[in-house]
Amino acid sequence: MSVIATVSLDVKEDSVEELKKFFKEILPDTRSFEGCQGVQLYESQESPTKMMINAKWTSEEAQKKYMEWRIENGSLEKLMPMLSEHPNLQLFNIVDE
Repeated sequence: MSVIATVSLDVKEDSVEELKKFFKEILPDTRSFEGCQGVQLYESQESPTKMMINAKWTSEEAQKKYMEWRIENGSLEKLMPMLSEHPNLQLFNIVDE
């Protein structure tokens, strides 16, 4: 069953542009990762320091393998200093597809 993963990000004010550049560099690898059916980064209209990642995965297992890979390759370690709070990951089952 396909799942949607959302990650809410609270970005440090002085890191907004750096974070956008970071994701522009890494999201092509995410899109080509086995099981990824699409991923996008969104910026709040109200506050540029509030961002969200929305990704569709073929299964929860595929999303977990991806997260393990990102931890192993150091991407999360590079991301964390740009954030003012820990990212909030939520998984949703698709009800109507």
